[in-house]
Amino acid sequence: MTVRVRFAPSPTGYLHVGGARTALFNWLFARKEGGKFLLRIEDTDKARSTDEHTQVILDGLTWLGLDWDEKPVFQGARLARHQQVAEQLLNQGKAYMEQDAIRLRVPPGELSWDDAVHGRISFKGEDIRDFVILRSDRSPLYNFAVVVDDIDMHVTHVIRGDDHISNTPKQLAAYRALGAVTPIFGHVPMIHGPDGKKLSKRHGATAVGDYQHLGILPEAMRNFLALLGWSPGGDREIMSKEELLSLPRG
Repeated sequence: MTVRVRFAPSPTGYLHVGGARTALFNWLFARKEGGKFLLRIEDTDKARSTDEHTQVILDGLTWLGLDWDEKPVFQGARLARHQQVAEQLLNQGKAYMEQDAIRLRVPPGELSWDDAVHGRISFKGEDIRDFVILRSDRSPLYNFAVVVDDIDMHVTHVIRGDDHISNTPKQLAAYRALGAVTPIFGHVPMIHGPDGKKLSKRHGATAVGDYQHLGILPEAMRNFLALLGWSPGGDREIMSKEELLSLPRG
C-alpha cells in the first residue's frame, strides 16, 4: 500500500501555526514512508474563501519547504461529484429526504476506530443520529464532502488536530454507507498558549507569515513546529529535516 496523506486547509484566513504543524506532520510521514503528500483546498465557504488566502497558504507551505506531489484539489470544484454521491445514497435507501435536504441514515451500534495517537475511540451510533449530507440548496456538508474527496483521492491516512475527533464518527458512518475502506486516523493534540487555552491571536503571532516577516528562518520555524509538544529524547533541541525524517516510528 502506498501511503497517501493530505493537508486540507480552508482559505478563509491565513496559514495558522497549528495548521502548518499538521501539514508538516503529514509531509514528514509521507516522505518517511515513500508516499504522497496531497493538498486539498476546502473552499466551499464562498462567502469567506478568497484567492488571496489560498495563495498565502500555498506560499506558506512553500516557504516551509513542504512540497506537494499532485495538483491541488479544490473542493468547491467538486460540487457535482458530491451531489452525485448523495443522490446515489438516496437511491440506495441509505439516505432520505427531509425538508428538501438529504440525511444519511446512521444505524445503531458502535462507531469506533483505533486512533494512531489516542488508541481506541468509540461512539454510540444512536448518539450521532442521522445527519444532513446535502443541504436544501444542494451544497454538501463538511463531514460528507471530506469523505467523498478522501475516497476519490485514495487517502490512506488522515492526520489532523484532535478537535476533529468529534467529526470522525459521522465520517465513519459515511464511509460505511459508501462501502469504502476507512483510512487510518491519527488526531494530534492542538497547540495551546501559556494560559492553557487554544492558541489564538491574543497570544501573539499565530500566522506562519507573521514569523516570516519577523525574519525567522524557515528551518527554524520547521524545527519549532516539529518538536512542539514532544521531545526526541536527550537534550536535542535542533533537528534538520533529514534528521526528522530519520527518526524511528513510535
